[in-house]
Amino acid sequence: MASQEACAQLLDQLPAIGEIKRQFHRVVPAVGNNVGAAGAIPMLGILAAEGEQRASDLAERLRVDLSVISRQVAALIEAGLVARATDPTDRRVHRLAITDAGLATLRAHRTQMVELISRGLDDWSDDDVVRFAAGLRRFADSVADAVTPPRLTAAPPIAV
Repeated sequence: MASQEACAQLLDQLPAIGEIKRQFHRVVPAVGNNVGAAGAIPMLGILAAEGEQRASDLAERLRVDLSVISRQVAALIEAGLVARATDPTDRRVHRLAITDAGLATLRAHRTQMVELISRGLDDWSDDDVVRFAAGLRRFADSVADAVTPPRLTAAPPIAV
């Protein structure tokens, strides 16, 4: 288990992630019709990788409120990057899918980001980059597991 001191040192470095994100936003243009990359790209990525999703599933995956997803979805639909269709199994529910324009936008954004990161890491080895990426993913998952309340399961029936 990591010591409190080591965790404090890591905590002190977390603002660097915000700095990196701000740098990316300055360099990489917005997505679609004034749809900010910050909200659009993760959602487009999930839809591209996993296929159609309900808005509630996207909200859970991205760990944001459904109202946030609703606003982002409306902007992405207006920009032509996402399409909404009625779920054939439950006509009350809508499913969201990435469009061809959304895929093209996602690919272009990814190309720009890889170029930017590549320039910044020109003195890193591939092994260094891969280890850092794996460690960052592990860190994000571990923190998410620590702060996400466990799902409640139904209590067993009480014998009378």
